[in-house]
Amino acid sequence: MNTINEILETIRPNRSALFGFFSMMPKGGDLHHHYSGSIYTESYIDYVFQKDFFINEVTLELAKDISTLPAEIQKEWKKISQVINKEKLKLSLLRAWSIKDFVKGSQSGDEHFFATFTQFNLPSKEDYINGLNELKRRALNQKISYLETIFITLSTKDIQLPNETELDKQFLDIQKTKDTGALNLELEKIFKEYLQPVTTAANEHTRKVEKLHADSQVETNGFVLRFQNYVARYKQPIDVFIELFACFHSSDNSNLISGVNIVAAENGETSMRDYWLHTMFFKFLEGKYPKVRYAVHAGELVGGMVQPENLGTHIRQTLILDNLTRIGHAVDIIYDNDFINTIRKLQAKKTVIEINLSSNEFILGVANDLHPVEIYYRNHIPIVICTDDEGVLRTSITEQYVLLAHRYKLSYDEIKEVVTNSITYSNLEDGKIKTQLLEKLDSDFKEFEKNILEFYQPIVLEKDNFTALKFMSLS
Repeated sequence: MNTINEILETIRPNRSALFGFFSMMPKGGDLHHHYSGSIYTESYIDYVFQKDFFINEVTLELAKDISTLPAEIQKEWKKISQVINKEKLKLSLLRAWSIKDFVKGSQSGDEHFFATFTQFNLPSKEDYINGLNELKRRALNQKISYLETIFITLSTKDIQLPNETELDKQFLDIQKTKDTGALNLELEKIFKEYLQPVTTAANEHTRKVEKLHADSQVETNGFVLRFQNYVARYKQPIDVFIELFACFHSSDNSNLISGVNIVAAENGETSMRDYWLHTMFFKFLEGKYPKVRYAVHAGELVGGMVQPENLGTHIRQTLILDNLTRIGHAVDIIYDNDFINTIRKLQAKKTVIEINLSSNEFILGVANDLHPVEIYYRNHIPIVICTDDEGVLRTSITEQYVLLAHRYKLSYDEIKEVVTNSITYSNLEDGKIKTQLLEKLDSDFKEFEKNILEFYQPIVLEKDNFTALKFMSLS
């Protein structure tokens, strides 16, 4: 009798068989997941058509109102209902808002990917109830029971520091000398002086997230949803710190918000310049909010994106953080000139690596043997398989497991361990719920394995002398 491991080995070369296999397999959770980039573009298009927004057919910009624009500019806009060829417009939006039919030319993969978010910005900030329910339906369809999504921006627009320009310059000067003592003195002053307005902003954000969670009624039928707060790393230092401060405060006071993250293109000029500062902001705030566990995007870089000496350093820098549970992407470990020590630190800290195969292939051009997924796994560093932005990338969690099995040599038992990691290493605070999810996952695996053993054995019987698969009839 074939075991599940033997069955997987037999079908590993055949992606159609792998899709059938992994479509049925329980997959636990998705821990690296952006809400706005995970809504499929068709949903955003349906929404803007329903609302009949204004559109510029040349630039594909959207607007709810154009009355404040100069008259000559207004002529360039029309209601979507006034567009003659609506199917052509839908296809244009689909291509602009996702990677559908993308061909490198005037834009690189990473440029096109990050540009999509600004283009569907308007619909992505509305209709959250339907959006959350779409994510739930897709998760259940894909055999996902837990989702940790990077959700909505925490607004600190009402918090204005009178000397922001001076503080930004001061922070940048400190960064040049890496004077942590001087930096912490300044951060402590800001923390004490602005705790009250930050608390107000954080509480308002938390109430909004909790209300959307309650109103969407997503938490039913064995599905659990949690949220991550986030900051954008392309902003100036003081803005990043104040927003991060509020994100930590919000996460610390809500069981639904399971941590904090930092997002946006890591190779951006400001992102690269301020990486040390951002790391030290996390270090300072984890001291103030020791219960908050969090993840970061780090190492989403590859040769050619930045100068060689700037590769292989970001993952290492994050390892000074005590409450960092997971690192997203972590691709440029391959360029680390202190690789062995970095690996040892990751092992010692049991830091989990969030693997995003489709995302890394499209944005970075990293796939197959250039991807360090097996380096992490074979060095006993926990990994989880994630989608990142399944709507923009036109992918699914099932496809991520197909890629994992087809390209890399993890056995079924090892893949099962990776799936279990997605619940075990989640930032879910409620231990009872986590236990229930693990018990459900174990039960689902037993049912899956029973079905596979009954179904696949009569089909995959042998390999011929050329190791090609022979699929036999069920009759």
